[in-house]
Parts: sequence; structure tokens; C-alpha cells
Amino acid sequence: MINVDTVYQTVQALLNKEQRGYLTPQEFNLFANQAQQDIFEQYLYDLNAFRKAGPEQQELGDSVDHLRSKIAPWTSIQTIMNWQLSQTAHAVGKIFLGQGTSNRRELTEISPDQIKDLRASRWHKAGFTEAVFFKDGWRRIQVWDGNGPITTNLRHEVFDGEPGLVFWGYVVVNQKPLYDPSSSQHFELDISERPDLIIKILKLAGISIEDPAIYQAAQQEEQLNMQQESK
Repeated sequence: MINVDTVYQTVQALLNKEQRGYLTPQEFNLFANQAQQDIFEQYLYDLNAFRKAGPEQQELGDSVDHLRSKIAPWTSIQTIMNWQLSQTAHAVGKIFLGQGTSNRRELTEISPDQIKDLRASRWHKAGFTEAVFFKDGWRRIQVWDGNGPITTNLRHEVFDGEPGLVFWGYVVVNQKPLYDPSSSQHFELDISERPDLIIKILKLAGISIEDPAIYQAAQQEEQLNMQQESK
């Protein structure tokens, strides 16, 4: 969780550093929710990219594990019925055979042609002992091993839900908004995302205020942050 007032005060301080402007609470709340949603959706995109890159790239900096820890609040393991994956989830991840964390094992994806080749000869079929899966349409799979199709005891990783709305609540005192914790909602993202949230809100503020200097400064901060994360 990231404290919404910490982000609000930082954004306002940076905007006012050179008298470049001020965000109303309403504008901040709008930009804050947009920034949080952008970061959350990037999780799913990055995770899918890492999965496609293969095991070698996944090990680099434990990138996949880091992403999974960030998205854990919206992750669950669900049963697969009739080879049909979840139709309502934002995304689906690993495919498993077996129950419980100790007996469950992840399945490898291969192509339908590879399965045909494995089952085509007695020599290859004898070594086809591990279950594998291939995609069979929109969020639908088939699972096979050397003995044929497997339709039971299958589960998959589901990324469902999304962060709740962010709100910097306030009361008006002497015509100025003052932070009200009782009516506020914090960011639900991992604490490590605070710099990126601030940068994204500043970029949106720069566009809204029509000040290119704010947008450019936010872009520079974003590039610096990316360089530091890649070291």
C-alpha cells in the first residue's frame, strides 16, 4: 500500500517548486487513478512478455518473481473444467496438474504438431511421460501425455480484479483543502511503485496545465528511474 497523502504532497511540492502550477484535489484524484491503472495493466503486459521470452530471460533479476509478488493480491488458482480457462479474468498464467502446492506441477506448452509427432512413433511415445498442453482457441487448452488426453485435476493461475479507486479526501479550512484520512483511500500497489506513480501523475498534470516543462521533467525522472532499476 502507498499512502495517498505522501504522493499528493510530493506532487504538489514538485509542481510548486518553480511556481509551475497547482493541482486541485479533484484533478489529483483523477490523475492518481489513471496512473495506478496504467501501472497495474503494465504488470500483465510485462508478465506475458517475460513468459514468452523463455526461462533464460525469466531468471534475469528474478523479474517474473518480482512481478508476481506485486500482482499477488489479485491472483488465485482455479480449477479448469472441460479444458476451458477463465473467460472473465484480466489474464491467465501457469497451467498446473495436481492438487496442493506440494503435489501440483506446472505444465509446459507445446504445439499440437509436436504432440502428434510424439505419439506417432512407439519410440517417442515411450518417452512421452510428462503431461503438456497446447492452446485450442480463446482461453481453451488441451492437455496430453503419452497415454492420451487428460481432463481432470487441472488448475490454472488467474489474475482477476484490479486495484480499488484512489481518493485524497479533504476538508476545507480557511478556504484551503486539508487532508482527511477518514475519507481517503490509499493506492493498493506495491510500495516500490511510488516513484513511478509520482512521475505518471506529473506527466498527466503537465498535459492538463499545458506546461511542456513539467511533462519533460517528468519524462527525465522516468528515464532516470528506469536506468537505476536496470542496474
